Amino acid sequence: MSEKRPPDQPSAVVRKVGEQYVLDDPIAVQVARAVEKYNCRRTFDLHAERVAHFKTRLAERGLNPQDTVITLVNVDDPHGSLLAHALMPGHDWQEYRDRGETPFARGLASREGMQAFLEEIDEEAANKLRDMTDAAVVVVDYGVAEIFPA
Repeated sequence: MSEKRPPDQPSAVVRKVGEQYVLDDPIAVQVARAVEKYNCRRTFDLHAERVAHFKTRLAERGLNPQDTVITLVNVDDPHGSLLAHALMPGHDWQEYRDRGETPFARGLASREGMQAFLEEIDEEAANKLRDMTDAAVVVVDYGVAEIFPA
């Protein structure tokens, strides 16, 4: 969390790092993060057909939504790359890139493992997943994670 500043002090600060000036603006960071989480809705919407497919597979396999989540993970996202390679080791993601597509790891995953992963990268998403009792979709894209009901 960002520290509280008195109203007469600016929240943004310019500092010099080496020969470059850097703007530290916690409010701008929060705004950018909110936009990226909003953008995860677009990812969710673009993959709605696959979400429906995996929701059906949950039911067909008799899987408990308290134990399993649906994932939509952008393989080229900094966090998604680590997760995709853990979920689907050895998969050739380059073939998707060669076709001009963004590779996504889509499927079912352990809710417990996903919860632990989210606690490391996105506390807000981790809390949402923890509080959701129904089938959940975990989207990792735009450098953030977001949780949606399936």
